[in-house]
Amino acid sequence: MPVFLSAFARLQSWLSPASDQTLSVKAPARILRGVGPIIEKLITDDKIGESYRCATSHWFRYDMPPLAYYHGSTSTCVISGPLLEHGKAYRPTGAIIETPGFDVRLPPEDAYDLDQQIQIAIESTIVDWVAEYQEREPAPEPRHPPGPTVDLDALLDDTASVFHPDSLETRPTPAKTQKRRRSTSSSRGGQHV
Repeated sequence: MPVFLSAFARLQSWLSPASDQTLSVKAPARILRGVGPIIEKLITDDKIGESYRCATSHWFRYDMPPLAYYHGSTSTCVISGPLLEHGKAYRPTGAIIETPGFDVRLPPEDAYDLDQQIQIAIESTIVDWVAEYQEREPAPEPRHPPGPTVDLDALLDDTASVFHPDSLETRPTPAKTQKRRRSTSSSRGGQHV
């Protein structure tokens, strides 16, 4: 009977796609704090929501959750999770390489090495592109203009003058006085500081 109900619900959603349905999720609060915003973005009925759904559509193609998904023009490399503890570091569970005429699953160490190589290649490509872009285009305005610089050594030195932003002058900082702690005895014979 549940099979017929499931098929009927699927048929009903195809025939009347405009009807909204309710999704109830029960999970620990710490997990919901992380996934709640993702779920809200995935179910938004606009172009942004469609983009989120397209971006995550490959998640369910694989047995293991993908940690990284590298997509070339004809080849893909999926670094698979969950992460395995390896001493003080973590390694992916493995990787899947799909390219025309060759598909292979890699063990954790090979997957880690390949992931590192791909990240280095991506970083190199981005840095090269930015350098080329800067040669042909004027430097863009910074999003956040630099603020006043602060001399950290002067801040840590109690005797140094400190810049006072309200008056645009420097004022000596008063020396810090150390408070003496009183020790008291309790009726139980212990001493509290």
